[in-house]
Amino acid sequence: MAKLHETQNPFAVFLMTFIFSLSLITSVKSDSFSFSIHNFQADAQNIFLAGDAKASNEVLRLTKTDPKGFPLKHSVGLSIFEGVIHLSDRKTGRVANFNTEFNFMVNTEGATLHGDGFAFFLAANEIEISSNSSGGFLGLFNYITAFKTTANPIVAVEFDSFANQWDPSFPVLNSPHIGIDINSIRSVATAPWTLDVQPIGIVGKARISYQSSSKILTVSVAYPDSPVNSNVTVLSYPVDLGAVLPEWVIVGFAAATGDVRERTRTINEANATIFSIGS
Repeated sequence: MAKLHETQNPFAVFLMTFIFSLSLITSVKSDSFSFSIHNFQADAQNIFLAGDAKASNEVLRLTKTDPKGFPLKHSVGLSIFEGVIHLSDRKTGRVANFNTEFNFMVNTEGATLHGDGFAFFLAANEIEISSNSSGGFLGLFNYITAFKTTANPIVAVEFDSFANQWDPSFPVLNSPHIGIDINSIRSVATAPWTLDVQPIGIVGKARISYQSSSKILTVSVAYPDSPVNSNVTVLSYPVDLGAVLPEWVIVGFAAATGDVRERTRTINEANATIFSIGS
């Protein structure tokens, strides 16, 4: 299991349904890994929670709120799905393909400034989450590891709702964006995120996929029920996951608030994640 240091800071993100399957096919054997989560329960055995993450009312809450339901500042939460995953095979050079889909909701409470967002990530099994990873570090980095690319083997897709000094839109703070992060909080590729023009409480849909043959990581995000903007945002970037990450990885979600806050929920209808090597 990942090596985690519990944070002192509060935070809340919600994940309700997630279906995950993995198939590793090499010249010698085939390994498969899969799980399905519908309606998270407090006694869920197939997820590891850290920081302020909590499963209740059939959702996974990664960000913390007060008794009245208002989000709290400087909160960090993280969830890791059961087991380590065989992402690549160094002997054959093969790397997994994968596809994951999930629904999410970020409630900005109508505030002009809000943050900081959440991320889906694949990381080394020995990832360390420290107590100073709130705010723009999204629970995955700190001041030491944020820009030191060899310190924290991780690939993440960030849903960043507040622009920090390392973000492309800085100093325009209220400029939500989607980013692909490789061993650093400074994204290698970004695309605008229509969060601020969406009605409060609307559900978004995200799909993240990787094709090992082309070495392309692709993210698509949309609000299909939006009366304002239902267009699909697509972001792609070439990366060899077999070279960036170790053979065995963990998969999960992380989120954080800083001096500004919001309620972030990754919820319902997360359809499938499929890893396959050699298919």
